Amino acid sequence: MSNLIRILLFSLYVILGLIIEGFILWLFPFTGIAGLVCWPIAIFLSLGFGYVLIKLTKKSSNVWRTLGVFFVLIIFQSFVQLVTTPQESGVFLTINDTKNAYYKFDKIEVNDFPNLSRGERVVYIYKFKSNLPSSFITLTIDSLKNDDENTNPRVYLIKNIKGKKHFDKNKINIVESDTATLITEYYNKTDTSVYKMNRNFMNIGSGGYNDRVISIFIHEDNLKFNSGMEILLYKILSWTKNANH
Repeated sequence: MSNLIRILLFSLYVILGLIIEGFILWLFPFTGIAGLVCWPIAIFLSLGFGYVLIKLTKKSSNVWRTLGVFFVLIIFQSFVQLVTTPQESGVFLTINDTKNAYYKFDKIEVNDFPNLSRGERVVYIYKFKSNLPSSFITLTIDSLKNDDENTNPRVYLIKNIKGKKHFDKNKINIVESDTATLITEYYNKTDTSVYKMNRNFMNIGSGGYNDRVISIFIHEDNLKFNSGMEILLYKILSWTKNANH
């Protein structure tokens, strides 16, 4: 094999290794500060395995053997790059969650939203895309012990449709005024609790209040995708599944 072909093969290998790293970081962007090591690792492996490739093929002109070595090295390198990609829940746990969510498509129901995993959330967004609100607000009210231990969390799902909030009025009521937000929680027909929050409480996106007796927390989900893995799952669903209408 000529030196020119070997140099081109080396260059192709290095470029492909870096493209794969870019794709991995698109799939799994939540690397934090530790993610700064991903590119140096990818560059080191690409240059190192690329050098091994041209050395192994120096005395061989067999095209199929060369291709075999090329793909064995790039697959092994891709695995190493994947394993060394830092993720809060782990890369392979995220992949497994995505796979399980795909196969749970038929089991996910319209009222399941607050309890979904990240992959299941994508399935939900695709499955019910024709009836989605502008955003979902999850309201969690919890009684606490003195040591901040949860004792009785209650979760309420609120639909934000063009700035208007919709919720189950048999369970809660929310009144927003210029001075305060009043949240009324109904335990039964006669037993209720009223919580007075600041006037922007339902619009803070994520946050809450805790006074060691009661904890009130909200989280707004704007139904956007935050990673390439979520976008990829949504695309696969669009190719293989029919959304509800």
